Amino acid sequence: MPPYWGRPSPYTEGTGFLGTPRDHLARVARRPLAPDVFEVGGKSLHYKMPWGALSSIANRATGTALSFGFAAAGYVALTGDLPAALAALRADAPALAFAARSAISFPLVYHFLGAARHFVWDLHRIGDQADKGSLLELPKVERSSKLLFASSAVLGLLLAAVG
Repeated sequence: MPPYWGRPSPYTEGTGFLGTPRDHLARVARRPLAPDVFEVGGKSLHYKMPWGALSSIANRATGTALSFGFAAAGYVALTGDLPAALAALRADAPALAFAARSAISFPLVYHFLGAARHFVWDLHRIGDQADKGSLLELPKVERSSKLLFASSAVLGLLLAAVG
């Protein structure tokens, strides 16, 4: 914060001419910078998260998970035998193998379908205040986000079951 923020300085008389109260800086010091994500006690969210925000967060999380997963697979492939490690996992713990396939297939499908949705959004007309035909209108974003979650879950489980 600049040293003369909200106070008179050699360059300006401050913000008193705007009607700023004298105790403005004390009020600013007591004010929270941003609302908390969780309620006091951490039991529930402070705000209801819209489906569009959840799908955006999930797209980033799946991208990060895929980056770490591919890096780990690359490390195993470079330092050992990746097909042998996968075959050992399949032979030793078949239930864990299905969970591992699910943990790989869902992020792949979700991230791919999320990218396809963004590609469509980028090429589609955005519209204006009067035109409600845009794909970026809130009801359409909510519907596409729910469809993205559901279709990714179903396709991810199908891919995990086939593998």
